[in-house]
Amino acid sequence: MRRAMAIACGLVLAACSDDGSSAGPRVRPGPPCPTALEQLSSQVFRPGCIDAGCHGSGDRAGGLDLETDALELELFGRESALCGGETRVIAGDAEGSLLVMKLRGTTDCGSKMPIGGILTGETVDCIAAWIDQLDPSSVCETCGGTACIDLQTDAQHCGTCGRACSSAASCIDGACACPGGLAACSSGCADLASDPDNCGACEAGCGASFCLEGECSADCGDLVECSGACVDIMTDPRNCGACGAGCGPGTSCVAGTCQCGTETVSFVSDVQPIFSASCASIGCHDGVAGPGRVGGAGGRGSDLDLTPGNAFASLLNATTNCGPVVVPGHPEGSLLIGKLTGSELCTGTQMPKGDPPLAEDLIKTIATWICQGAGDN
Repeated sequence: MRRAMAIACGLVLAACSDDGSSAGPRVRPGPPCPTALEQLSSQVFRPGCIDAGCHGSGDRAGGLDLETDALELELFGRESALCGGETRVIAGDAEGSLLVMKLRGTTDCGSKMPIGGILTGETVDCIAAWIDQLDPSSVCETCGGTACIDLQTDAQHCGTCGRACSSAASCIDGACACPGGLAACSSGCADLASDPDNCGACEAGCGASFCLEGECSADCGDLVECSGACVDIMTDPRNCGACGAGCGPGTSCVAGTCQCGTETVSFVSDVQPIFSASCASIGCHDGVAGPGRVGGAGGRGSDLDLTPGNAFASLLNATTNCGPVVVPGHPEGSLLIGKLTGSELCTGTQMPKGDPPLAEDLIKTIATWICQGAGDN
């Protein structure tokens, strides 16, 4: 961790202000190569990146958090959120690292860093030399690649390198987990009560029989057979009212009809905190220098402002070449849901950009709010 902290000096990868209106933080040069955490904190990290209101946990300019306890995951092999897929730090390749490009001012993405601060050429050179001598495998677990892997959350390396979860499953605390109480089986997420290939337990197949309440059966009794599974089409969200009639995001199956969640979702209390934590950081959808604004950190962009007090109006008024961002009552027709799930990107990448996808329950909260009419509540 001390090595990871040492390279963070001057690591301001997104602008706090590009208009020259403020001189910005003055970072005291100090020794050419700060190596102690105390030196880094007093000379560069705290005054130049966090106290300046850029890369603290509450600001996260460009999606970069330099207050986190997991700096290796934030920096090594991590793609920048705003600079065209450039990697923040590549162990063993300083000149290919966005960190060094930003400190030298050799990239076209945004301004030289730190804005308004002073970082000597000697210090930048020694940071570059330090990165060049790093062995990726000595920095963190990479599973044979260049990026740091969190084995507790990475769906492709869940618990150990190479153990991948199925497409519908997530990696939680180093184990594959499926939504809605489904079981994480080798064939994918399965309902052990009705899946004929995983009846009562994963890989416990019923052959030509049906799976009824977790046991193989000659028929489905009072239930309906859907592709070999015995289901209650009055409540099953994947077969609601009829086989194959799945309910969309934010809805559930009630009396054979897909309906919005019965518990009211508040925009102010439930939805806005999600945007504030994951979308409205400096340099992203902050209403000042969003990635789609001319002059913004990303160079092109979106006028979508997801900051408190502005997000509701921005979401309801925003439209794109791909369609409206939010269609009240229709989550599946809302570009916002497509971008969050990665199912309907149209252009660009899945959001939040540069960060892991939102947890399924958070997306469901947003989708339910839309389904319930996207009210200003």
